[in-house]
Order: sequence, then C-alpha cells, then structure tokens
Amino acid sequence: MIDIIIITQSDSVDYEKYSRLPLERIELYSDLVFPRMIHFKNAFHSHLDIINYFQSGVFFDQADYSERRNLLNIWNLPGLSGIHLANYLANYGIKAAVINNIDAEWDVFCELYEQCIIPPLVGISTTFYLSYAEIRRLSQKLRNFATEMEIVLGGAFVNEHSMRKNKINFVLHAFNSEKDLKDLILCRRSDTLDQVNNFAYLEGKDFADSSFKATKVKWNPPVLETPPLWDTIETPFVNRTVPMRTSSGCPFCCAFCSYPEVAKGFHTMSCEELEKNIQTVLSRTKVNKIIFIDDTINVPVGRFKELCRMFARYDFDWFSFLRVQYVDQEIAQLMKESGCKAVYLGIESASDTVLKNMNKKATVSQYRKGIELLCKNDIKSMAAFIIGFPGETESTVQENIDFIETTGLDFYTLKEFYYMSHTPIHKNRENYGLSGIGNKWRHKTMDSNTAYQLKIDMFKVIKNSIFIDPDTSLWYLAYLYDQGFSLKSISEIQRVINNITVDQINGIYKDDTPSFMSLAKILQ
Repeated sequence: MIDIIIITQSDSVDYEKYSRLPLERIELYSDLVFPRMIHFKNAFHSHLDIINYFQSGVFFDQADYSERRNLLNIWNLPGLSGIHLANYLANYGIKAAVINNIDAEWDVFCELYEQCIIPPLVGISTTFYLSYAEIRRLSQKLRNFATEMEIVLGGAFVNEHSMRKNKINFVLHAFNSEKDLKDLILCRRSDTLDQVNNFAYLEGKDFADSSFKATKVKWNPPVLETPPLWDTIETPFVNRTVPMRTSSGCPFCCAFCSYPEVAKGFHTMSCEELEKNIQTVLSRTKVNKIIFIDDTINVPVGRFKELCRMFARYDFDWFSFLRVQYVDQEIAQLMKESGCKAVYLGIESASDTVLKNMNKKATVSQYRKGIELLCKNDIKSMAAFIIGFPGETESTVQENIDFIETTGLDFYTLKEFYYMSHTPIHKNRENYGLSGIGNKWRHKTMDSNTAYQLKIDMFKVIKNSIFIDPDTSLWYLAYLYDQGFSLKSISEIQRVINNITVDQINGIYKDDTPSFMSLAKILQ
C-alpha cells in the first residue's frame, strides 16, 4: 500500500526545442544557449551529456530508462524534497514512494503505480520550475498513462485556469507545505478536503466543469526536527551523496532576493537533532558524502563551529553554501578537518559600490581574506556573480574580472541580474531608474542586453578560474564527485568544455575541433 508517489525532479530543460532552431540564426537566441550548452552531433546538449557521449557513446535522451539511471544527468543527483517528505510522512504512518528523476525512472514509476490496489496520490514538487511548461509536460505524460490519476502540486503555482488546462486536481501553495500534504492524504481517505489549509482544488471529475475551491491560508513554520527515518525509505537512486539542510530561511536581506521575506525569518535545527539525522544517513550502504543546502550554514558563527566539530566525529565529505566574509583561520581549519571539499560563495560582486547597493553587508577585502584562507586549507571555492545590478558599469565588471583572476577562486558562475517586483530593490526602483521585469530591464547605468554581452566577454577572457553553469553550480561539482570524478579531473574536463563553448560563441561549429579531440582523449 502506497499513499503517495512523490516526483521530486525532472529534466526540465528542453534541449530538443533549442536544437530545432536554425543554427544560422544563432544570434537571435544565443543568450538562451550560451554558455550553458554545447552544440554537437547536430543538436544542443548539456555539459554532462557531452561527457556521457565520450564516455558511453550515447546521449541521455537516446538511452532507455535503466541506462539513463547510469548516465550523467544533474537531476539524477538526489533532491531533498522527496526524501524529506517521505521521512516526515513516515512519522504519521503514511507510506510514500520517491521518484527522484521521472525522466530516468519512468518505468519504476509505472510499476509502482500499477502495483497499488488503491491508486495512490501523485505529487509533483515544483521547486525548480519557473513556469507551467514542465508541469504541463509531466501532467500530460501521467494522464496518458492513467487518465483518472489524482495529481497534487506543491509550490506557488495556484491559478484556476492553469489547473483546469493542465488537469491538476490539487495544489498546496504554502511555503512550508509538509503539514498540509499530511493533512491532505489523511483527509482524502475520509473525503474532508475542506479541512486542509493552504489548499486549492477542483471538485468533480470533468476538469472543464468542476468547481474551483480554495481553503484558509495559514502560515506553517518550517519542519526541521522530524525524527529521522531515512534508513527505512527506499531510495535506489542514491549513490554516495545525500542532500540535507540544517536551517531554513536567511538572516540577511539582499536587495535582489525575496527568500528572507518568503521564509519569514531564519530557523535552525539543533546540533543534537542534526547529528541524529547524520547518523541515520550514514547507516545507509555506500553513503559517505553530504551536500548541505542551507542558504546560510555558517551563521551564527558559534553554531557553525559546533557543527564542524560534530561533523569531524564522522567519516564523510561535505559541500555547502557559505558566507565567506565570516571565515577566519580557525573556521577554515575546522572545515578542512571535518571533511569539507568545496563551497559555493554568493559573492555577487567584487565592487564595494555594487555590494552596498545590494545590501550584502560585506566588503571586497573581507571576501579576499576568506577566499585566501579557504585556498590555504585546500577547500575548493566556487563564487557566483550577478552582472548588471543597479550601479553596475563596465568599470565594476572589470573589478569582477580582476577579482576572479587574482584571488585563487577555483570556479565561478555568472548570471545576469533578474528583476523581481517582490524583492527589496523594487522599492528603490525610482532611485536607480529601474524599469522592466524579469530578464528584460534597464536602469541608469546598464540594460539587460548589455549585461548579457558583458557576461559573455567575461567568460571569454577569464583564464585563472573555471566557469560552471550557474543553473547547476555546486550541484555539478558534488554530483561528478559522487560519480567518482576527482575535483582535479572535474577542473580539467570543464576547462576543455569551456574552450569548446568559446569556439562556438566565435562561430566555430565543428565536431572535430582540437578542443573536442582533447575532451575525447581525457574521457576515453
């Protein structure tokens, strides 16, 4: 008996769609593909899929499902939401099955669903979706398999028209929806759905004529300290790495980010409870790596030191996001001794002027000092930069280049400023002459088109650090490390992939360039 099958992730980038576009008109859509894709064998592919081809002779979408589970795909790295929900629900006697990547585990999903005497609820996590396009694809695929399937979305996609159009039965729209999902599963048994909070649903079998209903909105605090039952959950998709979090929310208020407001503060798990979770996770066969997904794991500083000392009592490698301005020699040494391999640094800018506009509460000199200490302790660092935030100029972009080239950063990512109306910068938009929305904007010192071109220029000129796609960032390092690649070999492979990308940005689309030949030699 399975109460719910949770679909955690899917391969949400439609590479086939980009591959159908005419290459001779690349200038019309280059900002959508470069530098995150490679054109090879008459199609666009992810960086990981290029590695697949040279290692295995097959691309991900050409393989059957059992093969896909053994190929490289960033969504094959275990996501937290499915495992976390299954653990939480198990404490209430609710049986959840987890499908980590539906595009690699479709056959597993079908078998699970067909084996159930009573059809289970099917949940789709929308954590990584920015539009209904992927939800529409999954819903159609699911309903082609079982027309009467009941589907629930978790996330902020609440829209009556879209629910009808995409044939979605239920939506749980709270930021922390664990309790509401538990209530939905229990109330579904007794047909008392109106008792579930933060819930929108269509009542009736015909989506076009069904009644749209919405229940009371109520804030749910984050679920952090649930008794760990990780060792009882079936997770065949786990290799050696699992995701965990020790906190929810963020104590900062960066001008481009809505997370602190949405999360309503900063909430932490006690060191004692976290240790119980780690013990349970490490009891699983093969697991010896953890990626902590906290936005801010090293604040407060005292708590972070306590965490590092606790980590050191166990034998595992770990990755995390980090506020590097709070790193001193003691902390860097504790991190090294406790198994830290690499960290993601939200630097955002190497200009003190732009940092002030961002309300980052950090300075370039603090960043330099922290990165130097990470280097001395052999902890790999990946720094993220936002290009085009209000106050950005060609001069501040050059400061970013100089910073990346001289600080010893191992990896870096670049992304243009994305303007959202529910972030703090929106309140000051008139001061900066900021207009537009999303990825199309302009302000007094720059516009989005210029920011993209400057990003490409940076990518082409930076030599001393290695670019990683910002959409995969730290996950890319942790995943390849999980798959047996050393951090040194990851650097070597990615540097060659970046050389291929530079060739293609410059108009060279040949499958036998020296860079392609070099990559083939490394991987074969």
